Amino acid sequence: MAWLVLCATPLWLAAQPVPEGPIQFTRAEFTQAANTDPLSHPPATADWQETDLPDSWRTQGRNRSQIGWYRLRLSLPAPPAEPLAIYIPRITNNVAVYVNGALLGKSGDIAQREISWNVAQYFKVSPGLLKAGPNLLEIRLHPDGYARAGLSRVFVGRENEIAGQYQWRLFLQSTAPQFITALLGVMAAFSLAIWAGRRREIMFVFFGLMCVVAMIRLAHFYVRDSEIPLYYLTDASLCWMSALTASFMLHFAGRPLPTFERFLYGYAALATLALWFTPDSLSHYVVTGVFSLMALISFAMIWFVGRALLATPSFANRVMCAGLVLNVGLGIHDFLNFQELLGFDHLYFLPLGLPLVLFAVAALIVKRFVDTLANYETLHFELERRAEERERELTLSYEALRDLDQQRATAEERQRLMRDMHDGIGSHLMSTLALSRMATLSQHDMQEVLADCIDELKITIDSLEPVESDLLVVLGNLRYRLEPRLNAAGIELEWAVNDLPPLAYLDPENTRSILRIVQEAFTNTLKHAQARRITLSTGVDYNNARVWVRLTDDGRGLSPGQPSGRGVENMKSRAEKLNGLVEMVPLKGGGTCVNLYLPLAKLV
Repeated sequence: MAWLVLCATPLWLAAQPVPEGPIQFTRAEFTQAANTDPLSHPPATADWQETDLPDSWRTQGRNRSQIGWYRLRLSLPAPPAEPLAIYIPRITNNVAVYVNGALLGKSGDIAQREISWNVAQYFKVSPGLLKAGPNLLEIRLHPDGYARAGLSRVFVGRENEIAGQYQWRLFLQSTAPQFITALLGVMAAFSLAIWAGRRREIMFVFFGLMCVVAMIRLAHFYVRDSEIPLYYLTDASLCWMSALTASFMLHFAGRPLPTFERFLYGYAALATLALWFTPDSLSHYVVTGVFSLMALISFAMIWFVGRALLATPSFANRVMCAGLVLNVGLGIHDFLNFQELLGFDHLYFLPLGLPLVLFAVAALIVKRFVDTLANYETLHFELERRAEERERELTLSYEALRDLDQQRATAEERQRLMRDMHDGIGSHLMSTLALSRMATLSQHDMQEVLADCIDELKITIDSLEPVESDLLVVLGNLRYRLEPRLNAAGIELEWAVNDLPPLAYLDPENTRSILRIVQEAFTNTLKHAQARRITLSTGVDYNNARVWVRLTDDGRGLSPGQPSGRGVENMKSRAEKLNGLVEMVPLKGGGTCVNLYLPLAKLV
């Protein structure tokens, strides 16, 4: 709460009496005269009357159509050796000051309206104007018909005794409102900028407009040379500021009261029209009426807005409620001061206390903004944590699914192997067993059948070997299996392969199909071609996006019109399943060329 103590200190100091030292005039002689020459002296036949200072024309019932003269007598034991100063904390309306009949100085243009209504006055008095014994100080005051006119206590003393008090009073009356206005402008711009980016946060527009209206309200404390409409605006601005304050606090509490808010804005609009179009002669009564009703309405504000704020107990809402009560209290204080019920030279506290409320509101807005950022950061960290947890869960799920896929693939592969062994090797063995029981197979035929069964089993085993998408590895395994058998049959195998690009679809099933196609080609050569040499070569046909495996022999070749056997049909069927092609081409001079074409791209 250090900022509260700091901001409240000027209010406390302003209420303290002027320290002893200067001469303080609490009595004066007063007279009135017709308003003729602005710088004329009171007539010699003037009726001077004793009056107390501070002196209020309204409470004394003085004639406001005439100028007023105050006469103070200063007795000095000797001419002063150093300059003196005259300090007047408050004088309402424009004044001229005389010392021993000589014009010392004046404030504002006597013909203008209330230029000096709330400005402390300070005049330096050169030693040559004063003399030993009695000296006469005369103060000419010009009323303007607005109802406020008078003179506060007057202080005379050395400059070092008075200048500090004058500067402090001037700061509280004029300089501080200017400084506060600049701060309000910054706060208004900041709040409206937030609202421009976040239109749903309507409380920020109310706070921004509240700061703007407060700037208008403070203007008449330091803007001197202005036209009459400025006074109407500053008086009406108090009603608008109250309405905007209520709207802001209700939306801050999250409990808007549309009917009550519309009533406040309606009253502010009517008060503005009344103040604007009222004649000067009646303006005091209209201002008094407007402010009197506003004082009553302020109690309703405390009731409705306070209930809304305290419905949800929180530190922010309690501070806001305290600020509302303080704001209303300062407003009522200034209204009583305006009616001169607290004394003529009493300070107006609302301009000085207003920043307490607005700064408290700004601090709460900043706190809410910081809390929102902290919540976003917490949410960010929470989302990161949840994302990490989700990533771990997905990793575990992926690993579990991968294990399941692997198990499924293993089961499917096992089923394929069982089916192939049952349909291939099992079928051969059962047929061979049945024929052997009937004693219809020769020993040579029996050996051939068993050799085919062994070759089928070897192909199944070779298809399970890891080949890393390399077709040459597949063909190399087949060469290792078949070359001894070819050599035993007196056939020379020539290996003329070239490098091939990887084939991504070489899984065990497709590998097995390719091995069977190539094995079938070798088997046909062994059984039917009577060849002495077999050449296996490979290559790439990039134009047609395929690779080829070529098996040529020097046997007797194909006879014209010779029908294809079951083995050739199986070769072609397996090649079609691989999106490939098998061609049987007879060679000139004898021999056969078997071409197997396989796609480069992955099978769909």
